[in-house]
Amino acid sequence: MGLLLDLQNKVPLQLQGLSKLSGLSALEKRRRLQQVHHGEHQFIGCWRDQRQHLNDEIQLFRDNGKWFMATWFSDGCHSLDEMTATETAEGLRLEETEGNLFGDYLLLQGSDSLVFCSDNGSRYQAEKLTA
Repeated sequence: MGLLLDLQNKVPLQLQGLSKLSGLSALEKRRRLQQVHHGEHQFIGCWRDQRQHLNDEIQLFRDNGKWFMATWFSDGCHSLDEMTATETAEGLRLEETEGNLFGDYLLLQGSDSLVFCSDNGSRYQAEKLTA
C-alpha cells in the first residue's frame, strides 16, 4: 500500500481521477479541486448536461478576470478548461482557449441559460442547477 501512495505523487493530475492510485472519492476530489482556485473567484452558475449517455455537471466561474469551465463527468472524471469569452448578439460565446476539434462552444444567455452549440447549427439547452 505504501508503494501506491508513493506513486500517487508521480501520476499526472489528469490521470489521478481515472486511477484508483489516487485513493480519492469523487466528492473529495471535487472539494480539493475547488480549493485550488484562489483570488477573485466568481461563481457564475452550474448546469447539467443530460443528453443521451451523459449526465455531466458543468460549472462556470471567473477567476482573476479569466473564464473557466469545470466539468465533472458521470464516470467521476474531471476537467478544467480556460475559456475565451466573446460578446455576441445572442449572449456570451465561450470557447475553450486551447481550441476544440469539433467546433463546439457554449452560449451563456444571462445568468440562467447555458446552451451547447456547434458550428453545424446543433444546439442543446442545459438544465440549470441550484448552487
